[in-house]
Amino acid sequence: MTTDTTEQHNHAQIERLNQRGGRTLSIVDLLEAGTISLDMAAYAYTVMSYGASVLTGAVPGGAGKTTLMATMLHALPAGVKIVTVDEPSVIDQADSHQPGEACFLVHEIGAGHWYGYLWGPPVARYLELTTAGHLIASCLHADTLEELTNILRAPPLSVSPAALGSVSLILFMQVEGGWSRTKRRVATMYEAVEGEHRLLWEWCGADDEFSRVEKPRLAAELAARAGRSKVENETARWRTLLADLLQRGVRDTRAVRREVLQLQRSLAPA
Repeated sequence: MTTDTTEQHNHAQIERLNQRGGRTLSIVDLLEAGTISLDMAAYAYTVMSYGASVLTGAVPGGAGKTTLMATMLHALPAGVKIVTVDEPSVIDQADSHQPGEACFLVHEIGAGHWYGYLWGPPVARYLELTTAGHLIASCLHADTLEELTNILRAPPLSVSPAALGSVSLILFMQVEGGWSRTKRRVATMYEAVEGEHRLLWEWCGADDEFSRVEKPRLAAELAARAGRSKVENETARWRTLLADLLQRGVRDTRAVRREVLQLQRSLAPA
């Protein structure tokens, strides 16, 4: 696929994640609603732009885990094709793609016969794609890292520690309030370093603020592998871009993606 064709294809795949109807939300919508902090979003976009895998979680339906996952997909590196796993056989065909060439999307790791859902032994094969250098993106019903780990590691899924430890980012949503005043927040955000997930940010409901727990490390490691340095400057530029889009009210997903691609090109080594 050419880049333009890939972008059109990816946009269509992300649009299919929209379960609420209406306009598909972008990271700018989430920033505007206070769902995620600017620092968290900037760091997540830095990591995703290097070619990261991501899982999002929340137990209640409608908490926003699918929307959050979709906004992360808008930061994929240029040229990466989204491949929706609409049946387990798609996983077995992953070797037809070079590592980092495609992002394998599962709408939800869960039991059911809905489009893009995956359950049972194929989930382990799906997560194993990360150990071969492939990208994945999915979500599931779990509120904490412990819950997510217990679900994925236990039968019938039986995901290996190495596969789970290769998922770059894991974010959990929390929803509070009634339908008229619903508050959705990214409650915790983790990154994988040396096969273990470290808590980077957490949300405090009492004062409705996000606090950083650990200094991020993954982006610097990914930059070093790519022969790039000064990743802090890159994250600062992502923060500046997202703040500018927020200030200008640029919410449309295609417009946001265009700005993302432009910044990716400016950050790429000459």
